[in-house]
Amino acid sequence: MDSYEKFLLVLNIYYSVIIFLFGICIGSFLNVLIYRIPIGMDFKKGSSICTTCKHPLKWYDLFPLFSWLFLRGKCRYCGAKISAIYPIVESITGIMFVMCFVFCTGCHLRLSLIGYFAVCCALVVIFCIDWKHMFIPDSMWITILLGGIVIYIDSLIQNGWQKNELISRIVGAFAVSVLFYLIDYLKPDSIGGGDIKLMFAAGFVLGGVKTLFALLIAGLVGTIFLILTNTLKKENMKKQVPFGPHLTVGIFISMLFGDLLINWYTGLFA
Repeated sequence: MDSYEKFLLVLNIYYSVIIFLFGICIGSFLNVLIYRIPIGMDFKKGSSICTTCKHPLKWYDLFPLFSWLFLRGKCRYCGAKISAIYPIVESITGIMFVMCFVFCTGCHLRLSLIGYFAVCCALVVIFCIDWKHMFIPDSMWITILLGGIVIYIDSLIQNGWQKNELISRIVGAFAVSVLFYLIDYLKPDSIGGGDIKLMFAAGFVLGGVKTLFALLIAGLVGTIFLILTNTLKKENMKKQVPFGPHLTVGIFISMLFGDLLINWYTGLFA
């Protein structure tokens, strides 16, 4: 490894650390959305409070991840336990941002990185809200669609007009979403409207083939989850499990590794 390569490695590590720290800060904001959206509370108004004692939190209580660790997961004012979901969301958001930087843009600071960050944020919020409250906010699938538009604009800047790419994104937008719509039409309430909109937006981000791959991964993740929950045989286990969280996992994996995994799979038959 020559001096230039070492410099690039150090620079990429530096960028990754900065992006991770930026990601956990955004993750702190996502926690606000996850808490407030389901109860119809305006996220733009009011300061953050302890959900137990309702005491307003000071600025030094709100350092993403580090405040939770410093306070040992307890409220400074009432001593109530602070859910571990908060640092988990912050950490996962930071990790997802770094993975997008490494795998989606090849460690390049490009416009598309903003689009990928937007998609990641929406996926995190959808996962948490749909898991607990069984619905997908419209603002989140719209965020994914806007992120996809930013990604596509960056592709136009980098590669110029490519007819096949636009066709692939349009096909992706309708491939799974139309399938979900038909299933829901033939069997009402079998597929949620939020899932349909989610796959429409994600399809534009991923393109045709990777959208189908995302659905395949979501099906595998959902199957594994059902097998594990049936094995545990817990009486308080949910009878109805939302599909949105599984879709978000499939979308994220396909967004990062879809091309690599699809090429590997097709290469087995070449």
